[in-house]
Amino acid sequence: VRHVVRLVDDLLDISRITRGKVTLEKEPVDVGEVISRAIEMAGPLLEQRGHRIERSVEEDLFVHGNAVRLAQVVSNLLNNAAKYTDAGGLVRIAAVRDGEWVELVVSDSGMGISPEMLPRIFDLFVQEKQALDRAQGGLGLGLAIVKSLVGLHGGTVTAHSEGLDRGSAFVIRLPALEPGLPTRRDSPSPSLGARSRGTRVLVVDDNVDAVEL
Repeated sequence: VRHVVRLVDDLLDISRITRGKVTLEKEPVDVGEVISRAIEMAGPLLEQRGHRIERSVEEDLFVHGNAVRLAQVVSNLLNNAAKYTDAGGLVRIAAVRDGEWVELVVSDSGMGISPEMLPRIFDLFVQEKQALDRAQGGLGLGLAIVKSLVGLHGGTVTAHSEGLDRGSAFVIRLPALEPGLPTRRDSPSPSLGARSRGTRVLVVDDNVDAVEL
């Protein structure tokens, strides 16, 4: 059931993206916090397969974006690395400032990508045949979602691999913000009255105790 739910979520996401229905509320985002959240999201699969994860992130890396969607992007890449790397493998994540860009790299010691697959790796429903493990895999939407969301942030994503069984690396480049800008927790919040005036909330659950809570 969890697997089906994830597949449906991916289908809904790609449907919204291809129809231009995704709008991002952007703000200054700390890349280090995004990576921490993404590692937490991908943690169960990384731990299940016994992978080692190495993290190297410069301080004061900020971009103008949506923290939730960026965490989704990075966790998708980490999940891919975990799925297509043999148990006990190595997954690395690094982020550095490169001029006017923040460069974020997720790499692994896994099965790699064949040369003929590299140009199509971000297309819809594309997967390496050798990696087609339905118990762990999906519909080939994860990387298409990654490319679309990165594009909505004004960035680019590229894939690199020396071939099958040689590992792979995915490089995301996003426009950088100067350090010292306020993050969301430093920004003033609207007054309670402004947020609650005229608001109605409908709570639906088949568990009576949950609804009352």
